[in-house]
Amino acid sequence: MPRFQAVLLRHFLFPAYCLRTSWDRSAALFHTEGQKVIGLAQSLPPNAFQKRVRIRPLWGIEDSSRDWSAEMVLEHLIEVGVRVATAIIELSHGEKPGTPLADPVPGGGRGHAVLQDYAAFLDDYAATLSEDVGNRDSRLTCPHPWFGELTAHRWACLGAFHQSLHRRHLEEIVATVVAAAPRP
Repeated sequence: MPRFQAVLLRHFLFPAYCLRTSWDRSAALFHTEGQKVIGLAQSLPPNAFQKRVRIRPLWGIEDSSRDWSAEMVLEHLIEVGVRVATAIIELSHGEKPGTPLADPVPGGGRGHAVLQDYAAFLDDYAATLSEDVGNRDSRLTCPHPWFGELTAHRWACLGAFHQSLHRRHLEEIVATVVAAAPRP
């Protein structure tokens, strides 16, 4: 990602997003964006779901992520989402997260099974955040490689922000696949 974008996201856009996004709103946005992701993934023809395509540059998407398949996006969202939920729970209970929070690169190869896994993950994420969270106002932090030290609330905001970012990513993949499809 260009340095300008990284600085703008870290110091201005993401903090402003967190200021205007409540805990409950972030959970609702996470779920809404997740449902959109499912719809987009299901809109692809079966032979295109695992096909890697090169998309145009997008704000917040690293160049190395521009040639993913829909399958890879879903796999990435599950992996990151599980790590985000774990960080939120641990921070809200006064514990430093033990899971490394680096940005995982998906390997692909799971096919349409990842779509069912993603749908189940959405339900699990919602249940985890509603049932397992301790102190929502905990001031304990855990570092994120792009956004610095984040509280449980900011990690919850990041989860929704991340879903939205990769929903746009998936929209571009679908648009690229559709544009490349042979016309009857």
